[in-house]
Amino acid sequence: MFFTDRRNALRVGSIAGLGRVDLEELFERRRVPDGTPILLDEAMRPVEPVSSWFRALAMQRLDPKSMKAYAYTALMLLNFLLARQTDLRCATE
Repeated sequence: MFFTDRRNALRVGSIAGLGRVDLEELFERRRVPDGTPILLDEAMRPVEPVSSWFRALAMQRLDPKSMKAYAYTALMLLNFLLARQTDLRCATE
């Protein structure tokens, strides 16, 4: 689980071959607010459908603390389902 933080990314300077200007443009183009949760799988790919839900929460301008709480709750749910050999898409009552 990661949380976006523009200041930390800009402080590093160059990320994956992107200069500071490119990085700022990327943040503006993608419009990902600070504090947006990002859940990645073992191959460092976004986990769906929770990643899309996190982005929708961020676009609603939810408080970063609320998004963090929701993210950890979603992670607990995913772990609960994984222990039962299912995932969010297959879960039923």
